[in-house]
This record gives sequence, C-alpha cells and structure tokens, in this order.
Amino acid sequence: MKNSFTLLIGAVISAVLLSYMFLYQVRYDQVAVRTTFDKADATSVQSTPGLKWRLPWPIHKVTHYSKRLQLLEDKIEELQTADGKSVIVRTYLTWRIENPLDFYVTLKDPAEASRQLSSRLREIRGVISRYRLDELVNLDQDKLKLAQIEEEAKRALETSLADSGYGLKVESIGLYKIVLPEATTEKIFETMIKTRERLAENALQEGQAQASAIRSEAKSARDRILAFAERRAQTIRSQGDREASQEYSSFAKNEDFAIFLRKVEALKKMLDHNTTFVLSADSLGILDWFSRDPGQSAPATPPVAGGRPAPAARQTP
Repeated sequence: MKNSFTLLIGAVISAVLLSYMFLYQVRYDQVAVRTTFDKADATSVQSTPGLKWRLPWPIHKVTHYSKRLQLLEDKIEELQTADGKSVIVRTYLTWRIENPLDFYVTLKDPAEASRQLSSRLREIRGVISRYRLDELVNLDQDKLKLAQIEEEAKRALETSLADSGYGLKVESIGLYKIVLPEATTEKIFETMIKTRERLAENALQEGQAQASAIRSEAKSARDRILAFAERRAQTIRSQGDREASQEYSSFAKNEDFAIFLRKVEALKKMLDHNTTFVLSADSLGILDWFSRDPGQSAPATPPVAGGRPAPAARQTP
C-alpha cells in the first residue's frame, strides 16, 4: 500500500515536470514568442489563448508579452514657448506591442522599449515650443491648441517608430501637467488684470452709450406724447368753446330762466339720495306776511343768488 502511494506521488510529480517541459500557457491578454535556439520566424508568434506544446530548453524558449496598453510618463521639464514665456510640462504616452515578432527581434524587453520611447518624447516638447502660452493655458476653450499639439506629436512619433521597425504602436500622446513658473505667473496675472480693466472700461462705455440712447429715446417719446396731448387738449378746448358759445347764445335769450334751470339741476344732484333740506324762514319770506299792511302786496322773494346765506342741506342715511 505504501509503495503504491509512493508510485502515485512520483507519477504526479513526473507528469508536472513533463508538462512544464513540454507545455506552456498563453493567457487571453498575452502573446507568446516561441524561439528555436533563440531564432524566431513567422510561426513563432502564438496569440491564441490556451496550452501550447514546446520542446525542452534550450531547443525552445518562450517569451510572453502583454497585449494591454502600456503607460509611459515623462519627467517634468521647463520649456520656452513661441512667445518667449516659460512653462513647465509633463508629457505621457500610451503604447502597445503591435508586431510581437519585430519587437522580439529589435527590443526583446519592454523596459528597453520604454527607454527608446522616452528618448523620443523630446519630439513632443519640440512641438509644444512652437505654440504660444495662450494656446496652452486659456479660459476660452476655442483658443486652446492642446488637441492639435497632441495629434501633431503623435504623427511625428508614429513616423519615427515606423522607420525604426520596433513593432510598437503609439495609441495616444498628451500633456499630463502644465505648471507655470513664478515669474510667468506674475506676468500672466498682470496681463489678466489689464485685460479685465479693459473689459470693464469697454463695458462702462457701452453702458453709458446705451443709457444715453435710452434717455434720448425716452425724451423723444415724452415730447411726442406731450405734443399729442397738447393737440388733443386744444381740440377738446375748441369743441368746448363751440358748445359753450351755443349754450351762451341760448342763455342770452332768457337769462333768468337759464339760471333757474341750472339751479334745478344742481338741486337734483344734491337731493339724489335721502336728504333733508332745511331752509331759513327768512329766505322764504313767510314772516313778511305778518309784518306787512293789509293792503300791501306780498314782497317779492329775494333771489337765491342775493346776499342771503345759501340754504343748508343735511343728508341722512
């Protein structure tokens, strides 16, 4: 029983060793290059995931590469822009292995690829130096040229890599960080202050011009309204004068009767509601009947418009 168990353990270990010697695995995110005596050809690239066979070393040697994007960040460096301003930038790029066979033949190691790409990142800095500072940093998105800079640098780097035959492909290039030196920051602040002052002055002048236009328009409208009102008032006065002249001509025919009618109209308006109308006895001349001689006729009632006080009226609810 003990010998059987030992044989089983030995068989398992042997199978593992034989599998390690004759098989290798390719994951879904990898590509493998299997060389024969360190020589690779078109059949050496294995990109399909799964278990693959091989002969023991040193006949076959397998090198695995990742299919994923690789990130490379450049160091921070101060540059001079086209308008003579200093700016501190940090660039980056993402790359991947496009042709594993060319990559193995030329570079072999991803670390070597990173060194080669780092040296070529200077091309990005050269592209940045051809642009002004306001094209790198600006509140107006339309004036920024970052996308154009990144695209131009990517094309230049792709051309350089195509001639090298490294089997690499650059997916993207960008500016990771833009920092302004202290001296440049002070100049920018001074420029911003002058710009804001100029904008404020332009806004003030525009507001004054608009206010003047509004006042002028309001004055013109006022003059038109007053002129129209004056013409309308003159028309009404003329019409009133014509109607009054007609009334006056009618009154002139019988002035006492006209005055009496106007008083009656006034009394109608005064006595329109529940009103107690009190008259002085003297104004009616009733007591004159007791103080006159029997043969004397009744005295005429003095006109209301005379010197006697006007009758008093009291309104009741």
